Formats: sequence, C-alpha cells, structure tokens
Amino acid sequence: MAIAQPQTVARLYRDFDDFLRIRQFLIDTYGLNGCYHNWEIRRWEGQWFWGDLASSLEWAAGLRIWETEQDEIAGAVHADWPGSAVLQIHPDFRHLEEEMLAWAESHLALPNAEGKPQLEMEVYDYDLSRQELLARRGYAKTGGYGYLRWRTLAKPIPAAPPTPGYVLRSLNTDVDDAVRYAAVVNTVFPRSCSTPEVVVRFSASPSYRSDLHLVAEAEDGTFAAFASLTVDSANRTAIFEPVGTHPNHRRKHLAEALMVEGLHRLKPAGVDTVYVGTGDMVPANRLYEALGFTDYAMTYNWRKIFDEP
Repeated sequence: MAIAQPQTVARLYRDFDDFLRIRQFLIDTYGLNGCYHNWEIRRWEGQWFWGDLASSLEWAAGLRIWETEQDEIAGAVHADWPGSAVLQIHPDFRHLEEEMLAWAESHLALPNAEGKPQLEMEVYDYDLSRQELLARRGYAKTGGYGYLRWRTLAKPIPAAPPTPGYVLRSLNTDVDDAVRYAAVVNTVFPRSCSTPEVVVRFSASPSYRSDLHLVAEAEDGTFAAFASLTVDSANRTAIFEPVGTHPNHRRKHLAEALMVEGLHRLKPAGVDTVYVGTGDMVPANRLYEALGFTDYAMTYNWRKIFDEP
C-alpha cells in the first residue's frame, strides 16, 4: 500500500522573511543531503544583496514556494539568469519536481534568438533523478559545464607563495575600498556590473565577514586580486567565491596566496570542507587542484526549446 505524500500548497514570494526562510532551508537541506543538490548560501544571498533593491524585488517577484500544511518549505523555484530555472527541493519532496518544473516552463521560459520559448537549467552529474525528469520532459544536455571542487581542512595547506610588492589584507567596508573592489571585479568579470554601492550593500548580507573577503593591494593602491569566503557554520562548510586576478597582475601567484591565507583563516571557524566552483578554464582548475581541491562534481547545462512561440 502506497504511503500518502504530505499535502503542499504553492504560492508566490511575499516578503524578505521568505528570503530568510529559504536561506535556512538551504542550510538544512545541505545537512540532509550531505552534498549540494540545492544552492549554497553565498549564491542565495547574492541574488538579493549583489545588486540594487529594485533588481532584487524584480527577481523575487518570479519566485514560487511550495509549503506543507505546517508551513514548512518543501521547495522553491526561481530564475538564475533570464530564461533559466532553479529547483530548490527538500529530499523528502522530490515528487514535486515535475510540478515545479511545469510551473517554471510556463512562467520562466523566454524567447531565444529564433523567437522560440527556451528554458535552461544546471544539473549536478550525480543528480540522476533530475536528469531523468528533464530528459522525459524534452530537455537535452548542452555543451556547457562547470566544476564544483572541494577539499577538507584535514589535508595539509600548501605554503603560500611570496608576493613582493603587494599587501594581502581584508577588504574594509568603507567607500574607498568599495570603489577599488568594484573596479577590479568589473575588470575580471566584465558582466558583473559591480558598483561601489553594490559592494557596500553586499556587506550587509547575513553571512558576510570582512575578515574572509581578501584582496591583494598593489603599490599604487589599486586592488590586483581578490578571494572571498562564505561560511556555513551549521554544516561546517565554506565556499570561495569570487576569486580573480586583474589581467595586469596575473602570473604572480596572487590568487593562490590569497586562497592559502583564506584556508588558514577558516581553521578557527571550525570549517571541515571548503568548496570552490569554476567553469572549464584550465588555469583555474590547475590552481585549485594544486591547492588540494582534487575532489569534484560536474554541473551540466540542460535546455528545452518549445515548439510553440
């Protein structure tokens, strides 16, 4: 005899309390899964705090939540980038994924260059259930992929390379540092649209710790590289994001030195496992492997193109 599934009700996002409840949901479900099926909290907090308030509210307006009769979150659906969908799901409610995906197809798909509605989604290689669902609903895996790498702090931390001419330090939360930080992030990631105002706003996010946002300052006062860490204390995990070096200062081991310093700073925080995500860039993956991030999973982009415009 089949066991009846708990009843759930879906609704749209209401207010910032929903945002914080989903943040806690992500923390809780990592503990239940023992790995990432859902987002980590830095990525979640970035959706609200890395940008202006108007953009945050516009994004949240397209967020749908599934709740039990006890007002516990069973899942949530939202966009990552325009024309994409993210399914955040409790492991006991994976039977809801088809319903959630159907909603996303109706509300989050956008026209592609040919004018046909299209929806994309990133999926971990170990999430076979999600892959089977997508294939059944007409999605196909594209060539896009990335790596999620991790290491334990029980492994020895490599020695830091020397960085003559640069000062490695924490990022301050004042406007002067925000101006310099926005400039280097925009240079490394031209699509980030960073502004000093965004940098200051992000420093108000729940997990932000200035001592874990590290920069390499050049002799002329500009920032040459950066490496930031976010800690999930409940799960004893941390993630590096973002990490980058200004093109004029590359091949000087600055990112490597910052990450080594960051790993040492995590020790007192009780962190066991540290993650870093990257695409298919060979230099970045070579650096992370050298720093002990030898375990990894891969994420693949899946896409569905609808026939009806």
